Amino acid sequence: MPSLERVGWMWVTPAVAAASAAALLGLVGCMSNESGTAPTPGSQITESPVEPSSGSAAAPIPNALCKLLTPAELSTLAGEELPEPMVMKVGGLPACQWRASTGIGVQVVSVPAGTWARQLAAIIEQVKASGMLDDSETSRKLEAAREQIASGTEIDPDRACDLFSSLLEIQGQPSGSSRIVNLIPTRERPQAINAQTCSRGTYTSVQLVMPRLSGSESEITRVSDALTSAHERNTS
Repeated sequence: MPSLERVGWMWVTPAVAAASAAALLGLVGCMSNESGTAPTPGSQITESPVEPSSGSAAAPIPNALCKLLTPAELSTLAGEELPEPMVMKVGGLPACQWRASTGIGVQVVSVPAGTWARQLAAIIEQVKASGMLDDSETSRKLEAAREQIASGTEIDPDRACDLFSSLLEIQGQPSGSSRIVNLIPTRERPQAINAQTCSRGTYTSVQLVMPRLSGSESEITRVSDALTSAHERNTS
């Protein structure tokens, strides 16, 4: 994977950061055993501050984004109280991040699914080039989405979630899946756990970075529960 100078998680290795960026787009296999096999974005993933804006109910302003998890939920997820958050752009999407001096961090992304889908053009190209795509119907669906993205036309939120599901299906998930949990970069040596879902026209991702992660069922459940809470708050 290419080295990234500035990424969503600045205290993890470039390989993990690249995998995290791919995970944000739904392209790292669930609890993958393979290192470095996931497609990565075609351009460098940069991190930059996001300025507060008026926003809308469907796309929370930064302060609202950082309230999708309560302090109690954050403490349960991280195992300790976390400092005040920062809002950055990760993979072109606004992300709220909590970073502790202990190396523990939490990241939350929750955006309209059509906004998430704007990032997919390069990923679709790489999926096609990887040889992972062997279903003609899915191939036509992704190609149509790629052309629509290239034209600058917004993808309908429900259709975007359908594309998310198609990407999961390519990775071996059951048809109609809307949720995935990734161990990054590998199941054997996890440095981060990333959970994602796309439903009701909204894409949400929660990521935990922690020294000495084991990838245990308890850790996975904590991240999965946090994803449920954040997604429900932004779709209720």
